[in-house]
Amino acid sequence: MPRPKIYDDDLRRRLVARAATMLAELGPSGLALRQVAAAEGTSTTAIYSMFEDRAGLMREVGVTASRSFIEAQRAVPVTDDPFADLFSLGRAYRQWALENPTLYFVLMAPPAEDMRMSGPLPQAEAAGALRDVILRLIEAELFPALNPDLILGLIWASVHGFVALELAGYYRPTPREQLDRMYQAQLDAIARGWLKRS
Repeated sequence: MPRPKIYDDDLRRRLVARAATMLAELGPSGLALRQVAAAEGTSTTAIYSMFEDRAGLMREVGVTASRSFIEAQRAVPVTDDPFADLFSLGRAYRQWALENPTLYFVLMAPPAEDMRMSGPLPQAEAAGALRDVILRLIEAELFPALNPDLILGLIWASVHGFVALELAGYYRPTPREQLDRMYQAQLDAIARGWLKRS
């Protein structure tokens, strides 16, 4: 009896990346396993072996997106200045999105329940770093003593709006340096808008 074929981690990563791209471009209805496999020079047997089925591959895309984003946010140094940390998290958010546009699409606009791994923001684990900073800002009496998830959701909506428009190409052909300044101004407006009034 022949041994089952062993598929390596490199192929696994490539299949997940290819599936993420197809999901971002075509939506869940456009994710065809034959096309995913063919694009990476393998067969659907590899997909079934590693992910069990189409839903399993979609779940893996969701897990990969969530894990990558969380790692990027948690990599932001925590300082004694929560106000500065808020800006650092905002910049890291955009940087990750620009470097991982298909994973950003999967994480922030999941088109299928099979890909929704950590729940909607602001309850998602992916929002943990931002929630921690907001709690510190409230404790320092820099932000008003409101529900932190309310503040988080509204900050996220503002940041997501800018990044989503940028990824969609609405700011073309604006140079990257100018977009950096525009985004910094957006972060400044968000942060200062939430400062507690005396």
